[in-house]
Amino acid sequence: MDFLSFLVNSQRLTQWRPTGGPELMYIALSHESCDLDSVVSTLAIAYLRYRNPGTLQHNYMPVLNMMRRDYPSKSEVRFLLDKQHITPERHLVFRDDVPEDLLLRSRFILVNHHVSPFHYCTEEVYDYRPYQCEAARLPIYCQRIMHPMRSCAALITERYDSPIYNYANVRCLRVFELLHAALLLQNSNFAMHPLDQLHNVRDYQLLVYLEKQLGQLEIPQRTILYDTLVNAMFDLNELTLPQILRREFKLLRANNGIHLVRIAQCCFPMAVSRFISFEFAQLALQQFASEHGCDFIMLLGTSMQPKGGLVIKELGLIPMDSLRDTEDRRLFDHMIINLSAAVEPMLALEPYRGLNFMQGAFFFINVWNVQFYDMLHLVQLIIYNWVSKDKFSAA
Repeated sequence: MDFLSFLVNSQRLTQWRPTGGPELMYIALSHESCDLDSVVSTLAIAYLRYRNPGTLQHNYMPVLNMMRRDYPSKSEVRFLLDKQHITPERHLVFRDDVPEDLLLRSRFILVNHHVSPFHYCTEEVYDYRPYQCEAARLPIYCQRIMHPMRSCAALITERYDSPIYNYANVRCLRVFELLHAALLLQNSNFAMHPLDQLHNVRDYQLLVYLEKQLGQLEIPQRTILYDTLVNAMFDLNELTLPQILRREFKLLRANNGIHLVRIAQCCFPMAVSRFISFEFAQLALQQFASEHGCDFIMLLGTSMQPKGGLVIKELGLIPMDSLRDTEDRRLFDHMIINLSAAVEPMLALEPYRGLNFMQGAFFFINVWNVQFYDMLHLVQLIIYNWVSKDKFSAA
């Protein structure tokens, strides 16, 4: 079965039921960010495992860990998959497509993450981030492929290049083109590495391996491909404001024993100051807050740094009740003070003067190294500090 046929068949597997035989269902589950690296790696490893079945022909279903309705918000993913004639209607399975009873009966391959509610039945993990032993709680038999690289696509490409794990010698050019694009984008076209040191970078070595299969690209050709992907990432013209808010978001909860607070972090490749200038921005934020039960929404606007790589350059914190609640006002002030004083990472916040939108506070970030998960970790620490102080005071 070729790659596209495999993807078409994966949609039918959402109705799979055990037959009493030895075959199992394996779900290759992407990271919930569903960025290009996660999506491509998930599709590629599921296909590789299907084509190298071992003694038993199990079922392998790649699942994108997002709601189907949010797929259009991933503009660079949609752009690249469209080029390969991969459509959500015929070829992709999303989290809300999979029945709960099937999730409970399946084994899991975690792609680009290793902390999951499905940890108890995870058999393989592909992730380049440091291992979080306590949070992961993976079974002792779980195979962890967690090498220090810059992309998950590099880990998957290594598997395709291995005669042990790819004994069927699968050489799918469509898959290789996807992996090549993901490697290029995730590594910012390797602009951060001196040319004379590139041959020592493992991600680059695997890019060269893919180009041997696809045809060697010169540096200008790589740059054109990279720029095309970046332009697709920042092309949000076809998206509604609610879709932009849902493009990449996390919900955080804090409870000091008296007051439960929910904070959403929404990250998108657009200036925050531009987002709030749209006519229906307030309505979109209110609808998002109502749907997810948010008390605060933190907007994070990203830009490309000069040498490549997506970083956060603008921040907005919006109280959804306009600070009428005393506890919400206390937390709002606590967050602003601690964000301004943050050292790891240092934000060097510069307030936007004269911006009056929904009683929020808006800042420009005067550094070029802050990413989404840096902010997520920082806000978690700030909230934990607020909760701990309140509990100590109450005692």
